[in-house]
Amino acid sequence: MGLAGFGALAGRTAWLQVVDGPTLAAQAQAERTVTWVNRAPRGDILGRDGTILASSAVSYDIGVNQVKVAQYERTEVRTDPATGQAGNVVIGHGAAAAAQQMAEILGMDAQELGAKMVGDSTYVVIAEAVSPDTWRRINALAIPGVEPDQRTRRTYPAGSVAGNVLGYTYEGDGRTLIGSAGLELTQNELLTGVDGQGSVEVGKSGAIIPTGEQEEIAARPGTGVRTTINPDLQAVAQEAIDQVVQAQGADWGSVVVMEPATGKLLVLADSGAVDPARPADTPEASRNARSVQSIFEPGSVGKVITFAAALEEGTMDPQDTWTIPYSWTAANGQSFHDSHYHETQTLTSAGVLAESSNVGTVQIGEQLEDQVRYDYLKRFGFGQLTGIEMPAESAGMVSAPADWDDRTRYTTMFGQGIAGTALQAAQVLATIANKGVRVAPRLIDAWIDDDGNATPQQTPDGVRVISEQTADTLTEMLIGVTQDGGTAESASIDGYLVAGKTGTTEILTQEGTVASFAGFAPARDPAIAVAVIVYRPKDTYGGTVSAPVFRKVALAAMHTLGIAPDPGVIAAQAAAEADAAAETAQNESADEEG
Repeated sequence: MGLAGFGALAGRTAWLQVVDGPTLAAQAQAERTVTWVNRAPRGDILGRDGTILASSAVSYDIGVNQVKVAQYERTEVRTDPATGQAGNVVIGHGAAAAAQQMAEILGMDAQELGAKMVGDSTYVVIAEAVSPDTWRRINALAIPGVEPDQRTRRTYPAGSVAGNVLGYTYEGDGRTLIGSAGLELTQNELLTGVDGQGSVEVGKSGAIIPTGEQEEIAARPGTGVRTTINPDLQAVAQEAIDQVVQAQGADWGSVVVMEPATGKLLVLADSGAVDPARPADTPEASRNARSVQSIFEPGSVGKVITFAAALEEGTMDPQDTWTIPYSWTAANGQSFHDSHYHETQTLTSAGVLAESSNVGTVQIGEQLEDQVRYDYLKRFGFGQLTGIEMPAESAGMVSAPADWDDRTRYTTMFGQGIAGTALQAAQVLATIANKGVRVAPRLIDAWIDDDGNATPQQTPDGVRVISEQTADTLTEMLIGVTQDGGTAESASIDGYLVAGKTGTTEILTQEGTVASFAGFAPARDPAIAVAVIVYRPKDTYGGTVSAPVFRKVALAAMHTLGIAPDPGVIAAQAAAEADAAAETAQNESADEEG
C-alpha cells in the first residue's frame, strides 16, 4: 500500500473516531435502550365525607415477544459430582420453560400459558390488569421477550351511586384516560396527571446492563375532586326514585337536595343511574344527568313564583279573599278551571296556594304586569344556566312577554308555557328557604393536589330575589300546603315542619303528565331544599306520586345531618291528630244515631 493509501486509511479512522464515532455510539446505545411510560394516576373523586367514589389503579398488561421467548434457556446452578465444580446447567427451553415459571405467579395453567407464547408475533398479551407486585415478580425472572404495558384503570367502588354525577372515562391515545360524561368530563384537565418515563440499557439477552445508563422520572398524579355529595343520602334518594319510577311505570325521575345557604348539593339523583365501570350496560339516554339536562313545564311549582311576585309587589296579602268558581273566563276570553270540580268558594290567598287553585292563581297573577312576572321568573333562575359543574346543562325556556299569546299570558302564572330542570325547581324553593337570596348550586367542595392540600371552592355570591319579609310570609303559606287540607299532606314529616308545593303538568308533546314536589325543611330554619320530579307516571298528581319520595329523602336527610325533631312540632302534630280522631269519632257516632 502506498503512502496515499495509508493516508486515506488514517484519515478515515480519524473521521470515524472524531466525527462518526459519537453518532455511531449514540445509535448503538439507542438500540440497547428500553424505554417505558410511568402512567400518572387519575385524580380521585370523593364524596363530601371523603368516601372514594372514583379512583385509579396502575396495573400491567403482560405481553410476550414470541420470537425472543423461543430463544430462552432456563438454567440452574448444579454441582458436577465427578469434579465437584458448580456451573450453570440448561434445564428448559423456550416458551414451555418460561410458562412453567410464570404460571403459578399469574394463577394460570402452565400448558395454556405456554400455548399463548408460541408463534412468530413480536407482541401478544398473555395477562391483563396484573398488579405492580405481580409484575415485579414476573420481571425478576428476567425472561427475554416478556414485556409490560403499564396502564391506568378507573374504578368506582360505590357502583352506580352518583354514577350520573361522576360520569365515566374511555382510554384515549397513549393509554390516557379521558372523561366522557359528568365530572369526569368537566374536570378532565385537572383529574388528568402528568406521565413520567423510564429507560434502561439491556444486552442482547434482554438482561439489564448494570453499568448502562438508567433514567426514572416519576409520574405526577392528577388533582383530586371532593364533591358536595353525601354518598349515603345519594343512595337513599336513588333507591327511592327508582322505586317510584318502577311502581308508576314512569319514563324517569330525579331528586335534588340542596343546602339553601351555600348552594351545595347533597344529592343529584336520577333513576336508572349508570354504573360508571360498565356504562354500556345502561341505555345511552340514561347515562347522563337528566336532573340538569331534561326540561319540563314546572306546573304548580311555578305558582310559587307568581305568589312571591304578588307579595313582593304588594298586590296581594295572605289574608286577601278571592271568589273561586270551578271555571273562570278572563277578559280576553281565555277560560281556566281547577283540577277538581267544586262549587264556587271563597278562599284566602294562602288557601289558594294550599289547594293549588289555578283559577285563584290567575286572578292573583292578573294583578301583575306581564313584564314584572317575567322579571321574577328570570330572577328565580328560569331561562338561565345555574353554572353547575356538569356538562350539557339546560337553561330551560322562558319567552319574553312580547311573545306571549292570550293564553300563554295566563298559563305562565301557574307554571305552563315555561320549562326548566329539576335543579332549577330546587333552586326556586331554596331561594325562599334562604330568606329570598338565590345562591347558585354547586357540586364541587374542593380540589385536592397530589400533596393532599385542599383548595376549597368559594360559596357563590347570592342574588337577592325577594325581601326577607316576603320569604318569611311565603314560607308560612307553603307550610299550609303540607298541612291538613293541603295538596301535599303526604310530604309532612313527624316532628318537623315542611314547606313546599306540589306540581302536576300535562306534557304537550306526548300523552302524560309530570308529577313534582319541591319543598324545604325544617320550614322555619331550613337545612335542605328538595325537588322530586317524576316524568309520565301512571298516577297524575305530585301530591300522591312525588311528595312521598320527598318525605323519605327529607327524613333521611334530617337523620344524616343530625337535626333533631322539634318538640313543639311534635306536640302540635299530636294535638292535630287527636282533634282529627275526635272529629271522626263524633261523625261516626252521629251516623249511628241517625
